[in-house]
Amino acid sequence: MGKALIGFILGILVLPAIAAAIALTGHFPIKAKVKPPMWERRIANRALDPAIEKAAEGLTNPIASPTDDDLLKGMKIYREDCAGCHGDNGKPSSWGRNNLYPPAPQLADRGDHDPVPEIYVFVHDGVRYTGMGAWEGELPDSDIWRVSTFLSKLKSLPPAVDSVWTNPPAE
Repeated sequence: MGKALIGFILGILVLPAIAAAIALTGHFPIKAKVKPPMWERRIANRALDPAIEKAAEGLTNPIASPTDDDLLKGMKIYREDCAGCHGDNGKPSSWGRNNLYPPAPQLADRGDHDPVPEIYVFVHDGVRYTGMGAWEGELPDSDIWRVSTFLSKLKSLPPAVDSVWTNPPAE
């Protein structure tokens, strides 16, 4: 019992000391143009998902039944402020996929499967260490809800909205 306890305590002390030594001697990787290793993605996702769920507790989407106008406004916000990193319809973002660590999810290809309040938290608060900035104070809350609602409906847009999404007006 004593040896196991000593081993456990040494493990708790030695592993962080090794990690600190690696980081403080300049051997910690910093390049953004590499794919995160699987172990890092698993740890990050296991930590991020419950944190977002907890932050979204009690939030209710004020746009419970979005109109075409709500979705079109959300689409406009997405195209102006989000597509540069997350891609547009049929146009993935080369920069967002290749120059961010971790790469920005290409939401235009797949939408977002999370509940609207969780998408709202991502957009409103941002996510540390990912390049996803917080839009709180940059956009009114009503616009953050609109873009969050749009992303949640991306794969089931009403025909009039889908037509604008798939055939954007010429600039």
